[in-house]
Amino acid sequence: MLVDTDAIVIGALKYKDSSLIVSCYCEKLGLKSFIVKGVLNSKKGLIRRSFFQALNILSIITNYQKNKPQRLHFFKEVKIVHPIQDIHLDIKKNNIALFLSEILKKTLPEDGGGVNVKLFYFLKKSILILEQKKISSAFYLKFLTELSRFLGFYPNIENIENSFFDLQNGCFSNTENFGNSIKGKSLPVFKKILNTSFEKVDSLSISSNLSKEILENLMQYFHIHLQSFNNLKSYKILNDLF
Repeated sequence: MLVDTDAIVIGALKYKDSSLIVSCYCEKLGLKSFIVKGVLNSKKGLIRRSFFQALNILSIITNYQKNKPQRLHFFKEVKIVHPIQDIHLDIKKNNIALFLSEILKKTLPEDGGGVNVKLFYFLKKSILILEQKKISSAFYLKFLTELSRFLGFYPNIENIENSFFDLQNGCFSNTENFGNSIKGKSLPVFKKILNTSFEKVDSLSISSNLSKEILENLMQYFHIHLQSFNNLKSYKILNDLF
């Protein structure tokens, strides 16, 4: 059947000499992979290579057979829904986009993950905030905490007044879990990130050193709760930019 759905580009890989394999999180289908044949050699086609830059928001039509799941699907039509410019032109925003793309590739399950419309709209909102607002390190730190909500290990904030955040158990505690805790000067900043809405997170001012420390903590947090989460490279570039 033909499915008309919005889709967010997670990433694209070159396939053979002239094709792309594109990973998209679709509003109606969840995470799916598509093959776009000949797009790298086509200059006049209706489907263009530029459509598949990371975090582009698309409207697609695909012939999807639910009873015959395929690993690779095909686009029948592709259009840009929200033109993205600043993300691709601003070096800081572009590197954040590459970081988010890598995070999503590592964390979103294909096919078996099903459809999560709330996740789709969270990703869409995040991209539009990244495109439209002035961005600091608080943006991607907030993104990570909110993404953990959809992955099943959002921090338990029941005892947020306590002196440590236990990365292993995902909760605030008055007892340090040595090597697995957010503590010291990072802790009140982490609490502020949790308590600030995504729309207002740009109001937070976080020093470079604390940004690096909290990002390392969150990378550790994701690694503890997702065994497949490892070997990330792009987050180190963020430490140089913010």
